[in-house]
Amino acid sequence: MHYSHRLLEKPIFTAFMSPFITGLLGPRRVGKSTLIQHFLHRSSDWTVLEFNMDSLQEREQIKAGRLEDLILTGIKRPLRANQRVWVAIDEAQKCPELFEQIKILYDHYKDQDAIKFILTGSARLELHKLSTESLAGRIQLFQLSAFGLAETLELQHQCKVERSVFDLIEHSAEEALWQDYIHSLKPLRLELVQSQQQLLWWGGLPEALSLTMEEEKLSYLGNYLQTYLEKDVLSIASISDLILYRRLMDIISEQTGSVRDDRRILQALSCHRETLHKYRYYLEASLMYQEIYPYINSNLKRLIKSPKGYLINNGLIAFLQGFNDWELLIKTGKIGVRLENWFLNELKIWLSQSALRNTISYWRTSAGAEVDFIVKKGNAIYPFEITHTNYIENKKIRNLFSFREYEPAVNYLYYVYNGDFIFDREQKIVFIPLWAVC
Repeated sequence: MHYSHRLLEKPIFTAFMSPFITGLLGPRRVGKSTLIQHFLHRSSDWTVLEFNMDSLQEREQIKAGRLEDLILTGIKRPLRANQRVWVAIDEAQKCPELFEQIKILYDHYKDQDAIKFILTGSARLELHKLSTESLAGRIQLFQLSAFGLAETLELQHQCKVERSVFDLIEHSAEEALWQDYIHSLKPLRLELVQSQQQLLWWGGLPEALSLTMEEEKLSYLGNYLQTYLEKDVLSIASISDLILYRRLMDIISEQTGSVRDDRRILQALSCHRETLHKYRYYLEASLMYQEIYPYINSNLKRLIKSPKGYLINNGLIAFLQGFNDWELLIKTGKIGVRLENWFLNELKIWLSQSALRNTISYWRTSAGAEVDFIVKKGNAIYPFEITHTNYIENKKIRNLFSFREYEPAVNYLYYVYNGDFIFDREQKIVFIPLWAVC
């Protein structure tokens, strides 16, 4: 498969060169190992070792305290100053005994440039907890998302874009810069539309995107789900009912983009509330599910406080729902959920490239005003309304205006849709074509 560059590549590669331990989180099969191998095998002079904690044999040896022995056996020499060994360990969270051994080796050799650890994991909370407890002050953590539009464009069409729409958004660009940006993308419009449709339908897993036939994609996603259930979920002792867990995934796929309704979920599953919380917690911990909470400043009473839930991968939603008709997806309005899911991933890719504190929220009042996504990055606030229609809906514009009244710190408003680019200087609204969000 053609290697496609990632938007988060530069800061990750910089971290790989540093002496600190690097942790790379992300759902299964989003390209963590591919990115690491692309980096590590650029130089034939580097000494590289790779371990995988999915391997029972390797995991058992590390549980027995033999990490250093494994490394020395692999390189067939002692560790020496200024002769760095790159040690990449996949699915590190599956072997908690690993972290204390890494800590000991890191502390012993940290001033000698003798060893560099790169850890990956597909369970965010577990790896984050283990690494921060054992490796506090020694590790840099990054999160790699599924492919976004710019990355999919390169993967499928070998075309690259030079600038991100979020650069203009973040810097409150004036109309001339927006016009230049849209003009630069127009030669790639067809390819961008095709890539975006793939993301809406099949999600951003690179291997699924690389397949050409629908049957192949469905088969891949079925195998992906089975691997997740058998390798990740079954390894958690507290997950005792795999059928119930799978049914929860079915329900969440149906309710993606909706305000969470635990009462209805409990009725459908016929399980205890504690079981629901535990299973949903692990769905989130394994980076398959995300909750978006309402945006609140000081006026709490007017706002709905329940989170929206998202099964993150559009491909899994398509597989779980068995919904394989694009025209019907649009006619029934279900395309809106896929659109929100895709745009949420684009937001996460943008925000992951900066160390600034950030949150993604939604806004809804008891009177019915709603804005899909509110991003807070540092002190800046960016409201986004997103729709698949090719015309401007006055109600959605009024909702954006309502949010600006609620939160006067907002500068520009952003309306993302299937229509033409418009820059409304007077009202400070930017209307962005869906295909230009890359």
